[in-house]
Amino acid sequence: MNYELLAGVGRMDITPPGNCFLEGFAGRDHTAEGIHDPLEVTALALSTLQKDAVVISVDILDIPDAIIDILWEKIYTRFNLEPRQILLNSSHTHAGPMTWPRIDPDQYPERNRCFPDPEYIEKLVGNTVIAVEKAFESRRPASASCGIGDTHIGICRRAKDISTYRGPASGYLGIYANYPNPFNEIDRTCPVIQFTDPFGAPIALIFGASCHPTTMSHDNYLVSAEYPGAARRIIERHLEAPALFLQGISGDVKPRQVALEDSFRSGTYEDVEAVGAELAKDVFRILDSGLKPLDIRLRFALERFPVPLDPGWDEKMYHKYLDIKQPIHRKIWAEWWLDKINRGETVPREIPMTLSIFELSKELRFACLAGEVLTGMGLKVKKHFPQGITLPLGYSNGRTGYIPDAGVLREGGYEAVESIFFTPFMPAPWRKDIDYTILGALDTLIENM
Repeated sequence: MNYELLAGVGRMDITPPGNCFLEGFAGRDHTAEGIHDPLEVTALALSTLQKDAVVISVDILDIPDAIIDILWEKIYTRFNLEPRQILLNSSHTHAGPMTWPRIDPDQYPERNRCFPDPEYIEKLVGNTVIAVEKAFESRRPASASCGIGDTHIGICRRAKDISTYRGPASGYLGIYANYPNPFNEIDRTCPVIQFTDPFGAPIALIFGASCHPTTMSHDNYLVSAEYPGAARRIIERHLEAPALFLQGISGDVKPRQVALEDSFRSGTYEDVEAVGAELAKDVFRILDSGLKPLDIRLRFALERFPVPLDPGWDEKMYHKYLDIKQPIHRKIWAEWWLDKINRGETVPREIPMTLSIFELSKELRFACLAGEVLTGMGLKVKKHFPQGITLPLGYSNGRTGYIPDAGVLREGGYEAVESIFFTPFMPAPWRKDIDYTILGALDTLIENM
């Protein structure tokens, strides 16, 4: 047993007001109608061989760089932890509050429809820091063990079909849309990492999956942690210890529970519980099969890398999307960037993306990307490390857009192109050599560990 390790856990409530604007679906047209279940932030503090680190799991859609920067500064001031020593992962629930600004069109004059609630952001930041403080204060001798299994809660949601949006299809081929696709590969990895005290009592458990928390659709107006919260509650009742959910390669994956033959239905809270129960059952199966001891030896590297955008998107392209045949969301986006150009602002040609390696041991590490990682890119990252097990995580340490590989960018469709029209900081899709950019950045991180 490795009792050089100390582990502690802390948790705080981050539930927003019941009348907040929910984020994740553009189709919602009014505020939330109440709270179904609470949102929480859970921190796991680890110390070994004079190195400290913290893993933070947050029930939120995602956290943009501006808020991450504030968190980093507060955690460094309070605990002397550098950003590379922090792994913050958002569950990506689509039943949580707005955390980043939307494009501010004339048709949405109400400020609270386009900007996050500053009082809620203050609560999110403050309670995250308190959760970290509780985690460090509760540290005690611990040992770690790990098991890697699988889960089948997800199904690929990216299929070759007509555009799901009215008007001309977006992208280069423009024929890829959100439909159930059981034939496409997805990452079914379900990691389970347990921390126990010298008497064998559980301190905390990390588990994960690669699946969008979108069991419910835009017609849900209640705040919820979605299936990750449902799974966590079941696991915690069994273990009598806190559990942390980590979201993996889920950019093109949706719960299988709501897949029909040629479409997805909008699920219910009964469906949410069913998905959570299935994932919890997978975690219990991995636990029952026996976990292997994990010798914790912490190493980290983190950096924000510039990721280039497609140079073919310019002022001429923005005018193209003002065409009367284009859907309204594309016109709003084009007007947004043309207005910036008219005001003399520079349109960015690259977007900073936070990438990090958070290594628990030589046998196990997390490769963290600040965005919605699609299967193709995620599996390339997973296979890029020749030794041990590498678990790619999306929605970590910041927020960009979808992170596809070059193949998806060539295909087009929602994740490659259409999603940028809802994003106020993406004036173009990624450049098609994004694979080389990200894998090269990871090589740089490996050298700096």
